[in-house]
Amino acid sequence: MKKMYWVASMLAAFLLAAGAARAQSVDDKIKALEQELGQLKDQQVELKKEATTQAAAMPTFSYRPGGGLSIAAADRSWSFRFGYEYSMDFLKLEGNDSRREGDFQIFGRRNRPQFTLSTNNGFWEIASELDMDGDETTSKVSLIQRACARVGLQQLNPWLPRLQFGIDCSGAGSRYRSSEMTFELPTLDRNNGFNTGSHTGIGFSWDNLPAFGLPGTQQFNYYWVSQAMGNGDGKADKSNKSDHTLMWNINPLSQLKNKWINGFGFSMFAWFGNIDERANVSSTQSFQLRTQEGPTRLTFFTSPTAGTGLHTYLSPSMQYKVGPYQINFVTGFDKYNEDSGAPSPTGKIKAYMYKIMNDFMLWGPKGFLTGAPGEAGTFGLGYSYERVSADCGVANCNTAGTGFKRNRMLVHEWDMRYWFTPAVSLHFVVKNTDVANTPSAAQVASSCSRNTNAGNPGKSCNITDMALRFYMVY
Repeated sequence: MKKMYWVASMLAAFLLAAGAARAQSVDDKIKALEQELGQLKDQQVELKKEATTQAAAMPTFSYRPGGGLSIAAADRSWSFRFGYEYSMDFLKLEGNDSRREGDFQIFGRRNRPQFTLSTNNGFWEIASELDMDGDETTSKVSLIQRACARVGLQQLNPWLPRLQFGIDCSGAGSRYRSSEMTFELPTLDRNNGFNTGSHTGIGFSWDNLPAFGLPGTQQFNYYWVSQAMGNGDGKADKSNKSDHTLMWNINPLSQLKNKWINGFGFSMFAWFGNIDERANVSSTQSFQLRTQEGPTRLTFFTSPTAGTGLHTYLSPSMQYKVGPYQINFVTGFDKYNEDSGAPSPTGKIKAYMYKIMNDFMLWGPKGFLTGAPGEAGTFGLGYSYERVSADCGVANCNTAGTGFKRNRMLVHEWDMRYWFTPAVSLHFVVKNTDVANTPSAAQVASSCSRNTNAGNPGKSCNITDMALRFYMVY
């Protein structure tokens, strides 16, 4: 019996010792696994830090409709932007098909790739743009639309300007001379040499300045035009005279939250051109009244080329916007002082215009009377009225074969526009043009008269054109 007890005790002791050893071995293994897990976690944290650091150092890609595709370094030491403006017009122009575009013609209104390279967080910038529009690619030796350098001095001090210089730098006309629902710029702006304001020269721009203590902002631009406004593509005018343009804009109540009064804006534009009779290559020496749709436009009045003197163009404008409605008003006073020389004696050539533009966003993504220009799903209506008059007070005014010294042009425009996306829209326009004195060629081309010889001097003509524009801007 004792022997059995002894054997049982020995077996129990052995089992206890084995269990203790096994428990100790399991604890060691758990501790070892915990140490390995801790090391793995530390390694994972380090890997995440390295991945985050590497990702932060990678260039960033961003896209904004109308602002293009941008690639920028993480530290903003450099960036590159690519944009593209493209529009096609489908035309239905009233008149003689052999002299106008005919019915349902396609016209490439815009075809312009854009490139901008900047460094030092945008302090230094070079902007380049090609002009490959349908009516210009065959006639231009150079296709430069922009080749301009910019320096962001405002980054040093908000009161310093943004400096630009180069070929075909962007300009600034009267701030509210156009709108999203208006098909083209005013007739006089578009055809007196100013157009979009691009020029070769040097410019200074101040933006978002305080508005004299008012709850709003103001802007001021000055451009010194070295080769006369209207000389695009870097063409030299072989003249030591230059032009000057100034634009001032104020939105006096824009920072208020009251929607009924914060939508006011006022702008004043002035262009002073110094005409040089030795350099008769600038479009700033004359103006035209003509249609603006298609590559071959109907000309109703062309002033004689001014030989010398001062050319002034003053254009105030204003805007009021509330909810889905916006109204723009612009007027312009264009005057050439002919001082001397053949073929014209002393006298004045002048033109006057005003235009009223109404934009109404009828439908938007949130329903009736919502939406905004450039917002996907927005449908807008527009109506504008324009009146332009021209008066030639010097001899030999019949340089355009018009047979008269004065003219008056009225333009009624009805618009519809739908934005599929912020970058893609479809714009339909009906334009009615009424001209008091229509040249013979324009009479025949518009089918206002079928007299192919001399026409009817002084005849009043009324024509209606239609266009559908497919527009994309990236």
